[in-house]
Amino acid sequence: MKVLYLLVLFFIVACSSEQDAQQQGEQLFNKTHLGKNKVIGCVLCHSIKPDQVIVGPSLAGLSVRAPHLVAGQSAAEYIKNSIINPDAFVVGGYLPGTMYAHYRQELSKSEIDALVAYLLKL
Repeated sequence: MKVLYLLVLFFIVACSSEQDAQQQGEQLFNKTHLGKNKVIGCVLCHSIKPDQVIVGPSLAGLSVRAPHLVAGQSAAEYIKNSIINPDAFVVGGYLPGTMYAHYRQELSKSEIDALVAYLLKL
């Protein structure tokens, strides 16, 4: 019984942490400027509405598409790589070098992880 209680408690804490990360990621996504140097924010180039293109592709349904875009990468890996190395894989119809390439230096690891958590729920 004690083991079951600990498993339930762990699950509650894990879900709460994931929800916190998703909320932080949503807040970061919706900022117009990010990071130490106030660089361009995600929301200025990406929509979360299907088929709405601003500058980059819509991110609606990204968690469903992402695991099929780069062989051997999970959705989380693809999203993280797209943030920290955007030219590693460029979606068809878009040009390399369009997305800001230095979010790894601008954002903390926890901020990047929060953005990934948010984008995974879309």
